[in-house]
Amino acid sequence: MRYLIIGLISFVFLASCTTEEETTTYEVGSDFIENDIQVRVIDTFSIKTGTFKLDSLITSSTNRILLGNVVDENLGRLSAKSYLQLVTNTFSLDTDAVYDSIGFILNYDTYYYGDTTKIQTYKLHRITETFEPEEGIAFYNTSSLDYDTTTLGEISFTPRPNRVTDSLFIKMDDVLGEEIFDKIVDNDINTSDDFLQFFKGLVIVPDTTESNHVLGFNTQTTTNTAGNSSMRLYYTIKDDDSEDNSYYIDFPISSIAKQFNEITTNLSNTLVDNFEDGEEIKLSTNTNNLIFTQAGTGISSRIEMPSIKRLLELTENSTTLGATLTFNPLIGTYSNSNSLPETLLVYVVDHKNRIIKELTNIDGVVTSALLNEEDNEFNSNTYYTVDLSGLVEEILFSEEDLNYALMIQYADYNKIVNTLVIENDTETNKEVKLTVKYLNY
Repeated sequence: MRYLIIGLISFVFLASCTTEEETTTYEVGSDFIENDIQVRVIDTFSIKTGTFKLDSLITSSTNRILLGNVVDENLGRLSAKSYLQLVTNTFSLDTDAVYDSIGFILNYDTYYYGDTTKIQTYKLHRITETFEPEEGIAFYNTSSLDYDTTTLGEISFTPRPNRVTDSLFIKMDDVLGEEIFDKIVDNDINTSDDFLQFFKGLVIVPDTTESNHVLGFNTQTTTNTAGNSSMRLYYTIKDDDSEDNSYYIDFPISSIAKQFNEITTNLSNTLVDNFEDGEEIKLSTNTNNLIFTQAGTGISSRIEMPSIKRLLELTENSTTLGATLTFNPLIGTYSNSNSLPETLLVYVVDHKNRIIKELTNIDGVVTSALLNEEDNEFNSNTYYTVDLSGLVEEILFSEEDLNYALMIQYADYNKIVNTLVIENDTETNKEVKLTVKYLNY
């Protein structure tokens, strides 16, 4: 019956309601069927928006080292440091080998966030505890490992993140380098386990005294891989007559699970302030009619539509033809260093902000928030659309009272630190809006 009715009304042009007092309705086929069949377009749903913070995000196995420090005017200070377990498969050296130097190579992977014209400083420290997570097999943005306060090496630099072939070299303490070299020569280190007993890993710590940038660096788990970030020990061979008497041993990351990024925030004295737990919601009415999503930290936008169920009060026999949510990123909060993604993830969450599932359309296919840019020169009409047909149908015809909301997050939420600011302000005509095309019959 539904498909027959839709076929009969396919010639009708649907228009959106633009006032809160009116609902646009259309009589369908009045010459040959009863004219109580109507298409309604409703966009006056009450929308409740806010910001919440997930307890933690997995940041191991992302294949990206994240390092840096930025200060956001709305969300305060964000810092990223990275922990790495290193190994090698070289446990023999020429008897005439002579130690030269040791350092750490960081290869850009082109990701950056913030002001890359500013100088940043990284420091290397030696991890002092076994490289294992507290629970399970994964590390999180809230995870950390103990490390020695003594600096093994440091570098101050102005980044060039767009040069994928470029890299940083951080000169390290020769006392450590000679000790590793001697233990290999003396056969005290013959296996990866031997090495990990002696050297548990490195943590790279950014300077947090200034706001500058967060950069991404490549991680690989095999030696001799182009673009790999790893510790490198250099040596020479006595009486070697070759033109380039320079050799080295690489110590790459042992596995993707043995590298993670600790990402911390200080939300004190910001619009959202600190979150007591994952259930707390900071309503947009208390945050200047703004809601926030920040990758890497778990800060997420929440959109709730509590009045959807009231559609059933319109008529006894009805069906949804389509439902679309729209929202606008705040002009001035996105740029080349914080660009808007073409798509955003949309999750269905419950009243305690627990993730239920990814959003799907009426056919059960996972759907995302899609970017629309109608005026690229002035960014005057940049917005996202979300197909909510599936969720509206589910809420309407469920026997239970589904207290669902939407969570908006970046697709790479555990390996970037970008920030999205969404308006919900009726005065600027940039409110979050749900539009439903509805058939009464």
